[in-house]
Amino acid sequence: MLANRLIRWSGLVLILVGVLLLLLGIFPSLLLPTDKPMLDWVLDNEWPLLSVLAFVLTVLIPLALLGLYTKQVNEAGLLGLIGFVLVFIDSFFYAGIQFDMAFVWPSLAIHNPALIDFSGPMFTHPLFSFAHDVMIYLNPLGFIMFGIAMIRAGVFPKWSAILFTIGMLLASGILFPPFILRTIGGVLASVSLVWMGYMLFSEKA
Repeated sequence: MLANRLIRWSGLVLILVGVLLLLLGIFPSLLLPTDKPMLDWVLDNEWPLLSVLAFVLTVLIPLALLGLYTKQVNEAGLLGLIGFVLVFIDSFFYAGIQFDMAFVWPSLAIHNPALIDFSGPMFTHPLFSFAHDVMIYLNPLGFIMFGIAMIRAGVFPKWSAILFTIGMLLASGILFPPFILRTIGGVLASVSLVWMGYMLFSEKA
C-alpha cells in the first residue's frame, strides 16, 4: 500500500533529522563565538552553514513527525493527536524564524545590526514576543503529550519514546543559548530518531 511505503520512507527522514540534530547540537557551541553578542555569531564565517542546516532541520521535522504519528495513529489516541497537532503547528513558527536567521539576519547584521540584538526593536516587538511565547508554550506541551502517547502506544520501544521526548524538549531552538541543553537534547533526540527511523525503514516497527 502507498501509505505503508510513505511511512517506511519517512524512516529515512527521521534518520536525517536525527543526524542534523546531533550535528547542530554539538557544532554551534564549538564553532560560534558563544561568549559574544548575537551580532558576532551572525557575522561569523560558520553562521551561514549552521543556520541553513538549522532551517533544513525545521523543514524536515514536520515530515518526520508525520511519519511517527501515522505509524501509531490508532494506538496514540486523542492525546497523541493533540500533541502531534501542537508540535506540528509549532514547527512552522520555528521554520519561519530559522528562515530569517539563515537568509535575512546576515544582511541585517551588516546594514541594521540593532535589529538582531536581543534587547533591540525586533526581539522586543509585540508580534515577535507573541510568536516567541506561542513557541515556548506549544513546544513543550506538544512534545510532552506526544511523548506520553508514544510511550502508552507501545509501537516503538519505550526508551526510544522517552529519549525522543526529553531530547526534543531540550533541543528546541537549536541556535539559541544555553548550548549545553541543546547539546544534551540533540544527542538524546538524535539517538531516538535514528533508532525509530531505522525501525520504520526496515519495517520492524
